[in-house]
Amino acid sequence: MKKILVLLAHDDLEKSLVNKRIKEELSCEENILYKDLNELYPDYNIDVKKEQEDLKDISKIVFQFPMYWYSAPALLKRWVDSVLEYGYSYVINDKGDFEALALKGKKFQTLVSMGAKEESFYGEDRLSVKECLNSYFYTMEMLGTKKIEPSFIYGLGYGDIEEERLHSYIQEVKEKVLES
Repeated sequence: MKKILVLLAHDDLEKSLVNKRIKEELSCEENILYKDLNELYPDYNIDVKKEQEDLKDISKIVFQFPMYWYSAPALLKRWVDSVLEYGYSYVINDKGDFEALALKGKKFQTLVSMGAKEESFYGEDRLSVKECLNSYFYTMEMLGTKKIEPSFIYGLGYGDIEEERLHSYIQEVKEKVLES
């Protein structure tokens, strides 16, 4: 059975409301390989060969993180830079063209939480969340993955989220991640 890899990057998971609950929900699923990067690599020394080996039987890769200053946490960027290296995930072929390798044909999805309200990302001189995270979407596209619609939750920095909204969001995320 093909598995789904969920990579969580969160610098303070104990204080998280949403990401902590998503981790609890998804890490129990049989066909999900759930990795908390901060737990595995607190020193940022990523086991590149192990990570590449784990990607072999994966059909979908999911990046889960809170957006900090319009980007993903540094450890996720470190994972991308280290694991998706030249010769493994891509090469420049004899004709000088970029050629996707290891991730070609796999699906890619993001689960992103924001402290800011959704309207903070709309309007003149504002970037949308997708625009802020475009380097991740474009990198994964160049590596041959098929983008699945991302899942965003906004406004988490403005007080408590109602349990009903949180539960609904978690269930929606679970369904989207488990879709083939």
